[in-house]
Amino acid sequence: MTQLLDYAVEGGVAVLSMNHPPTNALTAELRAAVYEALQTALADKMVGAIALLGSGAEFSAGRDYSELGKPIAHPNLAELCAAVEAAGKPVVAGLSGAVMGGGLELAWAGHYRVALSSTQVAMPEVALGVMPGAGGTQRAPRLLGADTALNILLSGVMIPITSAEVAGMVDEVVEGDLREATVLFALNCIAKYKPARPTADATGGIADFQAFQAGVSKWEKRIDPRGQDAALAILECVKAAPLLPFEVGLEFERERFEELVNSDQSRALRHVALAERRATRLPEMHQAEPRPVKTLGVVVGADRVGADLALAALQHGVSVVLTAQVPAALELAQRRIEAALQRMVTSGRIEDVASREMLARLRAEADLVALSRADLVIEAIGQGREISRQIAAQLDGIVKDGAVMAVHDDAAQIGPVAQATGSPQDVVGLYVPNLHLRTSGAEVAVGKSTGPEAVATLFATLSAMGFLPVRAKTYNGLIGQNVMGACIRAAEDLLRIGADPYEIDRVMHSWGFSLGPFQIADALGLNAPGLRTAQAGISTVLYRMGREGRGAQRGWYQYSQEHPFGAADADTLRIVRAVIDEDPKPVSDVGVRDVDIEKTCLAAMANAGARLLRMGVASKPSDIDVTMIHGFGFPRWLGGPMQAADDHGLIDLRNHVRKLAEQGDAFWKPEPLFDTLIKNGRGFGALNG
Repeated sequence: MTQLLDYAVEGGVAVLSMNHPPTNALTAELRAAVYEALQTALADKMVGAIALLGSGAEFSAGRDYSELGKPIAHPNLAELCAAVEAAGKPVVAGLSGAVMGGGLELAWAGHYRVALSSTQVAMPEVALGVMPGAGGTQRAPRLLGADTALNILLSGVMIPITSAEVAGMVDEVVEGDLREATVLFALNCIAKYKPARPTADATGGIADFQAFQAGVSKWEKRIDPRGQDAALAILECVKAAPLLPFEVGLEFERERFEELVNSDQSRALRHVALAERRATRLPEMHQAEPRPVKTLGVVVGADRVGADLALAALQHGVSVVLTAQVPAALELAQRRIEAALQRMVTSGRIEDVASREMLARLRAEADLVALSRADLVIEAIGQGREISRQIAAQLDGIVKDGAVMAVHDDAAQIGPVAQATGSPQDVVGLYVPNLHLRTSGAEVAVGKSTGPEAVATLFATLSAMGFLPVRAKTYNGLIGQNVMGACIRAAEDLLRIGADPYEIDRVMHSWGFSLGPFQIADALGLNAPGLRTAQAGISTVLYRMGREGRGAQRGWYQYSQEHPFGAADADTLRIVRAVIDEDPKPVSDVGVRDVDIEKTCLAAMANAGARLLRMGVASKPSDIDVTMIHGFGFPRWLGGPMQAADDHGLIDLRNHVRKLAEQGDAFWKPEPLFDTLIKNGRGFGALNG
């Protein structure tokens, strides 16, 4: 046949072994090879059954996602699955490795399934804004029922094939030689006259209609409609499975699939998935190998970031040494870690034994000398450059040769800190936003003297701890705060033409933000570098009046146990009105309707992002998108501010910025990159490489 597929006949069984390493992705060429081999086997009178396997460790990890949105050669995945199901001879799928997406749809189309006990199954399509398009929403419910089918289709999590919930899709679980077991199962089909068994005829999962509806209702309640077009479409198709004839259900699924593939939401989500992979391809990884980090040292301060970093390390198997200049800060960090672990145990997220094991790997010592055994030290006191410089000077004589020192500082002023040590090449900046959100974003700040090994080491360690780091050049506020600061400044300018701060937050939250701009301003602190860079003047006035933000219990909002995310504050509104009356800075009237608010905030973020690209702070637009999504609650389904700008249209956004710049405010000066991209008919996405 072809090198993409090995074909052999053993005792009346045609063995089709997909051979497209490493994951047997179902590309057009592999689909054609399987289809051709299937027809050959069906035409061969000496063949009584067919075994379909992966020749390596994987059966198939799914479809070729690069085809989405493009013309697809025959057979497409749906046609291949239909051909397998319609085969007049039993088709036995031998499953191994991570069987995902289109690979799982192909397995469901088979008549019988044999699996290695180590096999796992998952359907990650929903994270890309698409859904199964080859019958997955119709076959899975028939085999597994609504609840289990929707768990696979909507959660994207890996499920062991030995799990009781997926028992309905497997005929035999084996150890050892999968090929031998699959061929033997196929031989038994021949010997016992077992016929082809189309999944379309299965009724086990849909026979109890009341139970099926209960499963659907359970998942209906879990889906947040914001940005969940794919999840809603999957739910709609699964709901239809017991009601529509199978072929009609397939057509219904295919129509919804095509709609999603060509939607802005799916394009944005696919962009984010690619952007996340791009973010890991930093130049330093090609220049140096990361040093091993078995022990992390953390110098903690009064805020929670040091404790959070230590906890993340403990959760991912790294030993931690905690220390502090002030005993109270060390005790507070310990209590935070212990309380967080206890909450995890109580909620069932981890076992009590796992909590005890993590605490056994935590050492808290008041003396900085304890950091002598650390491979990576994070200074997270948060008291500014001078304190960081002093700590670095002390650590220089303590830490072992080759240890990396990361300074947690949103101002990214690591130059003086690095020069206070004898190994400036081992000093790197770090910023993890602490916005009271479940974020995984981190920015790695590379200074002039920072060496590639330090960058690679911190990057690899953060990744192993569950963060998604992005590389940035040292600059006050780095990437995220500058883009978010621009959004906050834009929101302040909207107040000058009649908008209400709490209404702006409502609009942006409805648009998709986890928190509104003014809520984020409070979480950052109203004196944050990004706000200062954007010249967010009203926030500065509030700060000077002692309304410093969430940490001080009052900023744009007032905070309490009753209102942990803030309550509207009439005093804030009076102060804002007084500031505007005393300083009636002219602002072009661009409107305060919901769409106007969204456009003004997006235009400010895109313009700030273009500025960071020009300055080299961000390497590519997709890094800005990843930073904002993972660190600042920007809606993933909009793709990040730069992708959202492309989808909105750069000409309209450029013109909007120009209008806001008419009053001579330097903040609103359009970046030249807009004109360059527009002139060449391109978007920010063209700069991602």
